Amino acid sequence: MHLCIARHETAQPTGEGINWSFHLKRCRVSNGAVLLGVQKMILRSLVTAAGLSLLAGTAFAADLTMPAGEVPVVDNGFDWARPYVGASVSSEFSLDDGDDYFGGGVFAGINFLASESFLLGVQVTADAVSDGDASYGELFVLGRAGILLTPDMLLYGIGGVGFDWELDDPDNNSTAYQLGAGIEVAGSDSVTARGQLTGYGYFDDSDLFDYARATVAVAFHF
Repeated sequence: MHLCIARHETAQPTGEGINWSFHLKRCRVSNGAVLLGVQKMILRSLVTAAGLSLLAGTAFAADLTMPAGEVPVVDNGFDWARPYVGASVSSEFSLDDGDDYFGGGVFAGINFLASESFLLGVQVTADAVSDGDASYGELFVLGRAGILLTPDMLLYGIGGVGFDWELDDPDNNSTAYQLGAGIEVAGSDSVTARGQLTGYGYFDDSDLFDYARATVAVAFHF
């Protein structure tokens, strides 16, 4: 048995007004009723906690679940390791007499990534240049090596050998070489633009370079 104290208030009228009196009364509550109340309280607490945990777990799972059919897109930058073709225009001047030449040409090549940011490639170029009096054809095989400054920007060195000839007199030809550097930037998933400076010299000449050439070009990558 469990004892409790109950407080009762009574009011009795008297000749001088109302007389308030207070009485304390003992009451008896069975141990079974107390135990049942405690059990109900614990059960309600457990049910509430389980409900809150279920709601929290559902919300967390919803945050981690990706909608069906959606695939995360990762942009790794321009794909440099593939073949390409392009066209160029150039301007050069003679380091001997200062004559100016203008020209244009086409090229084709392929790139390889030796590492994540180091590129190697080979390129074949065919150009025609003229100073207004005479015109010349050029054919070169060039190697390229470069570093990706960003996924879409390449800084490279270029060099190779070839020969040129006078278009009106093909027997007037010489073996030549080019050395230089350039920068190439991706404009879309398949198109790049480049600017390039090279020195142009001849193997049978004592000077290192006879001409300096500036070239701009656009390439399409497959």
